[in-house]
Amino acid sequence: MPESIEFDANRDQFYVANINGGITEEDGNGSIGLLDGSGKLINVDWVAGLHSPKGLALRGDKLYVADVKQLVVINVATEKVVARYEAKESLVLNGISINKAGKVFVSDWTGNRIYTLDGGELKIWLESAELNSPNGLWADNNYLYVASWGKNLKADFTTDTTGNIKKISLKTKQIKTINQGDRWNNMDGITRYGSDKWLISDFIKGEVLLIDKTGQIETTIFSKKGAADIFYVPEKKLVVVPLLMDGQVSAYKVE
Repeated sequence: MPESIEFDANRDQFYVANINGGITEEDGNGSIGLLDGSGKLINVDWVAGLHSPKGLALRGDKLYVADVKQLVVINVATEKVVARYEAKESLVLNGISINKAGKVFVSDWTGNRIYTLDGGELKIWLESAELNSPNGLWADNNYLYVASWGKNLKADFTTDTTGNIKKISLKTKQIKTINQGDRWNNMDGITRYGSDKWLISDFIKGEVLLIDKTGQIETTIFSKKGAADIFYVPEKKLVVVPLLMDGQVSAYKVE
């Protein structure tokens, strides 16, 4: 059940978050898998003993993992867990992004919260119903961009409203919605494409969308239902898509 993928350019390898069970279960049977740069599986349980790992973010030798109610940090050089930061009041920690200044952001998908790692503690940075089930994150030094799933997430993952991209000022925490018009999206992953466009995955439809800065969809890459937290590798021109319900990771060449 791969939910998220991260590329390590220095080592030419991919890390994959394997849920392996219920998305909220603290069962200890989740893992991080390892693929080489061509997509060959090296070790499905490269680092084991996690619960239901989702979002991933790499900074230096540290891989940050959103794991239900914990932010787990793995040293990729030693292949060991080196830290766990608790967020006991969280519901489902999901997306992670680290900006160039080193600030770590973590979304609480059904809790409508954004956390930051501050002074060795995972603290609530923003809590608002306006976040509409925040999933994937992408941060620069001025804004945090959120792929929202939609309002009132149900057991079958459907919602009462469409999801949107949220643009949040790091200075004021003001939330702005980048509207996609009448199109319905349940957004999961978000990543930059070029300087001012977005690649977004829609989990329910199983699509990867290229969206411009105004929110207009330029093109659609069709995948399968269950397309989760994507990653774009510019040097390989690859969009890499974990397919949660199929136990697969797919990659698409983008020209």
